[in-house]
Amino acid sequence: MKGNRSKLKFAASVGLVFFVGVLVGALGGNIYFKARIEKIFHGGPPRGERILERLTEDLDLTPTQLEEIRPIVMAFDKKTFDLKRQFLPQMRHLHEQITDQIKTKLDEKQKRKFDKINERLKKRFRGRPPFPPPIEGPPERPRGIKD
Repeated sequence: MKGNRSKLKFAASVGLVFFVGVLVGALGGNIYFKARIEKIFHGGPPRGERILERLTEDLDLTPTQLEEIRPIVMAFDKKTFDLKRQFLPQMRHLHEQITDQIKTKLDEKQKRKFDKINERLKKRFRGRPPFPPPIEGPPERPRGIKD
C-alpha cells in the first residue's frame, strides 16, 4: 500500500513538473513573441540603419565602404519619407473612396461589422506616424562591422 502511494506521489510530481514546464513555456513564448512583434512594428533602428546593418552583414562591408554607402542609403531614406508624406493625404482619400465603394456592396449587418473593423484599425494606428522619419544626427555603427 505504501509502495503504491509513493508511486502515486512520484507520478503526481512528474505530472506537476511537466504542467509547470508547459505553463512557463507558453507564458514565456507569449511574452517573447509579443515583444518581438512590438519591436518589429514600433521599435528598432530607423529604416536606413536597418538597411545599412543588412548590407554590412550580407556584403561584409569594411568601415570605409560603410561610410561611403551610408550617405546614399540615408538620402534614399529621406526621399522615400518625403514621398510618403507628400502622398499620404491622397492615400487617405483613396482609402475613404474604397471604403465607401465596398460599403455599397454590403448589407446593413455587414456594414456595421466593416465599420467596426475600420474603427479598430484607426485606433490601432492613431497617434502613430504611418512611417518613421529618417534619422537626424550622428549615425550609429551597424552590428557586424569589422574594423
